[in-house]
Amino acid sequence: MSQAISGAYFLAGAQSLFANRLLQTLKTSTSNIDAVMVIGTGASEIRHVFVGEDLVTVVYAYMVGIKDVFAFALACSAFAAVLALVIPLKKLPDYSMKQGNRKETIA
Repeated sequence: MSQAISGAYFLAGAQSLFANRLLQTLKTSTSNIDAVMVIGTGASEIRHVFVGEDLVTVVYAYMVGIKDVFAFALACSAFAAVLALVIPLKKLPDYSMKQGNRKETIA
């Protein structure tokens, strides 16, 4: 359950980071590209919707967003690895041996 919850949070964080960096990069560009159109257009369709200098600007904005998402993923992975090393190992109880109900193992 913990893996699913952390995956959901990291995915939401990465999507938010990508969209914000994409929009921020488009905002600082000199062209007047509709940000809603860029977000609404999928990555596979940008070459069909935008042409010329607008296409170059949109692809550059996508690359800025993707680079930041990869940096975020690397940082989260490093944090998870360090956290796994800090948490002490603890043996879980074996309930199959409880009250003399031993299970024979096949060798």
